[in-house]
Amino acid sequence: MPRVHALLVGINAYVNVTPLHGCVDDVTAIGRLLTARIGDALELRTLLDGDGTRAAIIDGFTAHLAKAAPGDVALFYFCGHGSQEPCPPEWLDLEPSKKNQTIVPVDSRANGVYDIADKELVALIEQVANTGAQVITIFDSCHSGGVTRDVGDDEVMTQSMSRMTAAVTKSARTLADYLPSAVELFDPVRVAQYGAPEPTHIAIAACQHFETAKEWPLQPPRRGTFTRALEEVLAALGPTATYLDLLRSVRAKVLTRARDQVPLLTVSGKADASTLFMGGHAGRRDLTIDIDDNGAIWLSAGTADGIGEPKDGASTEVAIHRRGALDDPAALPQPVAMATVSDAKVDRAQLRLIGTTTLGTTTLDTATLDTATLDTTLQYIGVITKLGTPQLTVVVSGSPAPAVDIVRDTLVKRSGLYVVAPASTPGIPFITAEVSAHATTLLDGSGAPMRNQRFMHDTNGTRALIAAVVHLAKWHGTRDRTPVGSTLNNVVKIELLPAAEGETLVPDDRAPLPAVHGIVEVKYPTDAGARAKFRLRNTSSVRLYVVLVDLSESFGCSVWFNDWIPAGGSGYAAGAKILRLKVPVWKGAYVTEGTDILKVFAATSPIESSELALGSLLNPKEIAVTRDIEEDEEQDSSFWGTTTLRVVTRT
Repeated sequence: MPRVHALLVGINAYVNVTPLHGCVDDVTAIGRLLTARIGDALELRTLLDGDGTRAAIIDGFTAHLAKAAPGDVALFYFCGHGSQEPCPPEWLDLEPSKKNQTIVPVDSRANGVYDIADKELVALIEQVANTGAQVITIFDSCHSGGVTRDVGDDEVMTQSMSRMTAAVTKSARTLADYLPSAVELFDPVRVAQYGAPEPTHIAIAACQHFETAKEWPLQPPRRGTFTRALEEVLAALGPTATYLDLLRSVRAKVLTRARDQVPLLTVSGKADASTLFMGGHAGRRDLTIDIDDNGAIWLSAGTADGIGEPKDGASTEVAIHRRGALDDPAALPQPVAMATVSDAKVDRAQLRLIGTTTLGTTTLDTATLDTATLDTTLQYIGVITKLGTPQLTVVVSGSPAPAVDIVRDTLVKRSGLYVVAPASTPGIPFITAEVSAHATTLLDGSGAPMRNQRFMHDTNGTRALIAAVVHLAKWHGTRDRTPVGSTLNNVVKIELLPAAEGETLVPDDRAPLPAVHGIVEVKYPTDAGARAKFRLRNTSSVRLYVVLVDLSESFGCSVWFNDWIPAGGSGYAAGAKILRLKVPVWKGAYVTEGTDILKVFAATSPIESSELALGSLLNPKEIAVTRDIEEDEEQDSSFWGTTTLRVVTRT
């Protein structure tokens, strides 16, 4: 059975910066929760106050977390001060703010002891990730959106919450002052060739880079707003909740309690935010299902637990199990029924059944059922599996009519995401599924069959069809999403800086290739392809949170940049890596042109980049990664905007 290796650090008793109040209690509470949920599978090391030295934290990574085996979970949880420090010159291209984010050990800032910088944390995380374990980092600290509570004036109070912020270090370190492994990883020539290192892990942060994490003195003792919210959410979410589910619920609580604090989730390397939180170990398995005298079905969790009101087609999904089915922490059996929340109260939620997998001793296909009834003589429990999945549209056509009806009904019932409607419905991305007697084929925009997208009418084919439709709808939704009339549209410029063959570094003063009507053409005469570095310039007068994605012709969507850029500042895609541009081989030997769509999402509040990422669908050499389709909550379009650049590569 996989084990959970946890390193928890909580520091109140700072000497060289302002002491804090709630960090030790925060970490102690999280430790109790993990111990109760995980039991003997937990390998726990806790560093409180004076034990939280720079050397002890580093040793916690190298001698404790690095013992994790493939398939284990490695968790680093830090509650304490966070701060910033100037970047050394060699790393300036990696940081739009020109500062490293740091966490502050208890002995930092005296006797030659430094903060632990984000680059050093990346090196430590990579060592653990190389074990094959699932790595999770959680930071309840200021500036933690960059992997790092900020150090500052504890006397400043806002809405009964104190800031947790320490002064920014004034002077820059030299490279010799950092961990050698960090210096090696972030060597500028190495970064230009391979990109900034992205060890596979999932990071959850209490706030954005430029925000401070707050303490919330709702009742003594004082607690961190973020960690208290996380503890509450974990008290409700089930073992099949994902990292995205967790983040949304925590964010909803923090936004009602703290000003200017927005929790973030960042996915690096091959990690996937749609996977189970801590492998399902930490999820709640004791939410009850009750049926009242009127036959209404209720779940013992409500809006106080992060369940939102159903609106605009969005719904929270709940899996229903027989009591006792989840007693084995390693087991995640098939549910008896699935349900969505139809009404959310503060402490409970009413459910509507949407299908059944087993009823009594008979196994049934959920595609054959519209609803099912529960046996009132039995006891059931529920687990929250998803929050707020909106409905999108798929167009199903073809013949014979019975086959068309079966495919349409299957997409509606099995995915739970789609309403099949005529193609004339405005404003919604469409996927066309052409049905024949034995198979369904997905068509492209011109009506031609898509590469490798023909699915037989059997169990495996149906499952693959649903996954492909979800994938395509997500890709088109990302491509087409732009707020009409937003003042932030096109304020972040995308510039392509060409590199000469053999050039290891592209100077920042290199003139970008010209864009004509939003299109840049790149030509290359040899099989080697063209090489270029991509720069993002914020031409607005405000700081913007920016995500750059590459939408490929194979219907993949890669996140190339996820950071904030100050007013008038710049950032570089893929950590300033020099990227090679070629016509995709999978298109065929005689195809001489390829197109990538680069799209910037810029906002004054953060965007979940993990919800934008998709693996390739058409390229058979890549594995397609499907995710639930999500739409941003409706917001004033003046607070976000997009920029689109088409890069056409020709031989």
